[in-house]
Amino acid sequence: MKKPKIARAMRTKVYVKINSEENYVLFSGIEFAEFIRYLPQPMENLMLIMGGSSLIMAETNLERGLELFEGPDLIGKLSKRDLYNLGNFCFVDYGYVGKTSDLSEEQIAELLYLGHMFQPLKSPFFEPLQNRFAYLAHDDGWGCKLYCRNLNDFIPVLLGKIMARAQVSVSTYPELINNNLLQLATTGLLIDLEEAICVKEKSVEIKLYTIGDYSNIDHILNNFEKIKANASHVNFLRFKDMEYTIS
Repeated sequence: MKKPKIARAMRTKVYVKINSEENYVLFSGIEFAEFIRYLPQPMENLMLIMGGSSLIMAETNLERGLELFEGPDLIGKLSKRDLYNLGNFCFVDYGYVGKTSDLSEEQIAELLYLGHMFQPLKSPFFEPLQNRFAYLAHDDGWGCKLYCRNLNDFIPVLLGKIMARAQVSVSTYPELINNNLLQLATTGLLIDLEEAICVKEKSVEIKLYTIGDYSNIDHILNNFEKIKANASHVNFLRFKDMEYTIS
């Protein structure tokens, strides 16, 4: 049976929890298409490690049974596919075409384990690939565990999502605000994008609710208002006169 599509309103509910010790972000409410759209440095290529043959296109290459989507244009085409109904959708990126051939049989086994178990057998980062990410999603936009070599790479994605909801176009973010938001996200943040207030043109204010560590995304979304009301702290992210502040 085909899964029903999640209502778009659900995508205005965002949860982010950063684990800086293990270099991963657990998040909900951000789809793959948004992830690649707001990345400050685009991914060049990706190797699908879980997701199904239904994604294969004429331009897709295969490497020992794994699908390769090489080039930003093909990744863009992939982002337009129905990824939600796949269930699990997992990949690692890589910088240079041909580097996937340098993977050992043991590393291929580790990649498959990573895609199936949503955690690495040894490390989510592979020397031949020099991958920046291991993206492990279940039901596109519902829940994702993202391993990042540099956790700061995720913060522009989160800010891009927020600013897009407020219909404000900003391409760069100051390092201080990135670091502040990164630190807050280690405590577990809930963001209701329906609360984003455009005070006037190019002026935005939104609440950041500190709610702690949750691994059950269903529980968060089914109890959203209650969890929001019980937040241990509420910060405000403001954008005004081309400057960001968090207070």
